[in-house]
Amino acid sequence: MATVSNRSRYRVTVSGQEAFGRDFPYSARDAVRAYVDTLRTDGHRPRVARTDDCYEVRIRNKGFPELHTTVASPDAADTLIKFIEGQRATGLYIDYAKALKVTFADLLVRYLREEAPRQKSFEMVAYKINGLLEDAGLARVDPAGVLRAHPAPHPSLTVRAPRRATGVTVRTPTGNLAWLHRPFAQLMPTDINDYIDERCQWVEPATVDRELDIFSSVCHLAMETWRIEVARSPMDGVRRPRYYNERDRRLRGDEEARLLDAAYDEDRRRSIAQRLEELMADARTEAELAPTVYQQKAIIREARERFLPEAEAGYTHVPLIEAFVQFQLMTAARRSETLAVQWQHVDLDERTVFLPETKNGRPRKLPVRAALVELLAALPRTDARVFPLTADHLRKIWTRLCAAAGIEDLRMHDLRHEAISRVADTGTMSLVDLQAFSGHRDTRMLLRYAHLCAKHLAHRLDAAFGATPTAHRGLRRLPRGAALTLTDLVRESAAAASGVDACALPANVVRFPGARQAAR
Repeated sequence: MATVSNRSRYRVTVSGQEAFGRDFPYSARDAVRAYVDTLRTDGHRPRVARTDDCYEVRIRNKGFPELHTTVASPDAADTLIKFIEGQRATGLYIDYAKALKVTFADLLVRYLREEAPRQKSFEMVAYKINGLLEDAGLARVDPAGVLRAHPAPHPSLTVRAPRRATGVTVRTPTGNLAWLHRPFAQLMPTDINDYIDERCQWVEPATVDRELDIFSSVCHLAMETWRIEVARSPMDGVRRPRYYNERDRRLRGDEEARLLDAAYDEDRRRSIAQRLEELMADARTEAELAPTVYQQKAIIREARERFLPEAEAGYTHVPLIEAFVQFQLMTAARRSETLAVQWQHVDLDERTVFLPETKNGRPRKLPVRAALVELLAALPRTDARVFPLTADHLRKIWTRLCAAAGIEDLRMHDLRHEAISRVADTGTMSLVDLQAFSGHRDTRMLLRYAHLCAKHLAHRLDAAFGATPTAHRGLRRLPRGAALTLTDLVRESAAAASGVDACALPANVVRFPGARQAAR
């Protein structure tokens, strides 16, 4: 059984006076009558019409769920009814009604609440989805509340406190997000392609590509897991932006020495500050008991001036930042992997550092060189982590290091690229060894380092082939440097013509092939 009812809006107009035109929902008949009566009382002649753009379709069949949706015209309603009833008659029914009732914005919110907390990058995904929702005029979702309500968040999200909302937005907003309000079944690839074209005018293509990764994950999850059926995924036919954002920044000249000097100075300041805080412990307690803020600041200021010379003279140097820089240059670990290293996973005797969790989800061991062992041994073990720093704090320290060293356009991740490049440049590592060192799952990621191995590969080819002569058009060509004289060549040629072994001829005997014919 199928029923079709008109759910189009009422439109009240007055000829020649557009200011009096108003639209009313299909259920607001009383409001329409009241407005018409008001216009007639004022001496106008209103006209009431239907927009004819919304029809409700209800299909009820025994043994199947009720289908309730809206279409844009009576013809579309008839087509839908015939299609659904035909599928149900053959037993091949696919329920597309759910995809007509849920918008893509609803799917984004559901993805944020149900799936995103399972990922290590939840905070970044939540930031991006909330930005999209806000640009589309929708309410944001509290990430902290989502984490508290999720039954099985990622383990790394439970050991650290969520970031506090600062109210500062660094994301470039966009206005082409009306398609988020469309039903999932009506979403087209052209909607997303238009978004890509406009978004690429304001942000980098790589940023847009990462946003498309979220859209693709939402569509895949909705179709495969949530069983929200659509004929084809809206991501089919989406043209992702093309870009090349690989960096090839390496340390040049004395940049490494300057960077390590700046790291040493940073460690010196941190060590002095730590010693100063130890000497000022009693002054801090006294300041807390002071009656006014002015007196508190005066006590702290006087104690700092009094104990600073003693701190500078008797501090213990802790090479934390220097060890971090060397750790990046010698192990090629990612920043997040380095900050997560714990002392329980460091074995200085075996010279290994175990990473239980990496970016690609697989654990691995880092080889530790002898010079790095000395630096790690000098670090205090007052914290569970080897480098007890937050990502934000480390970012500020890195900015100070580059400024103090006078180095421009050097990112922290460039140290990983430098470490892998140095290992590849030695020519002693196979592709498998280089992959184990870098931690890449896909060997294609190592192709950017192939040019560093070309020179060493050429030398290894020479050693493999040695001085073996090559043949070209029936002629044998010896490599450069082969110890062979003209007499040797003549003797070998004469022996080949007469069938005699060239080694059996006397050294002073030379035979020329064709000499007998020439004598005749």
